[in-house]
Amino acid sequence: MKIATALSFVVMGMLGCQPSNPPPTPLPTKEKTVDKVKNDVDDAMKKAQEKLREADEKADSESPMKKGY
Repeated sequence: MKIATALSFVVMGMLGCQPSNPPPTPLPTKEKTVDKVKNDVDDAMKKAQEKLREADEKADSESPMKKGY
C-alpha cells in the first residue's frame, strides 16, 4: 500500500511539472505574410491596369474626333 501511494505521488508530481499552456506557435515567416500580400497587390494592380486600358480603348473608339465629326 505504501508503494502504491508513493508511486501515485511520483506520477502526480511528474504530471504537475508539465506546462499548463502549449508552447507558442512560431512567428509567421516573410513567405507567409509579406510575399502573399505583395502578390495580391501585384495581381490587383494588373487587373486595374487592364480595366483602365479597356476603358481607354472604349473611350477612344467612341471619341467624336476619331469618328471624324
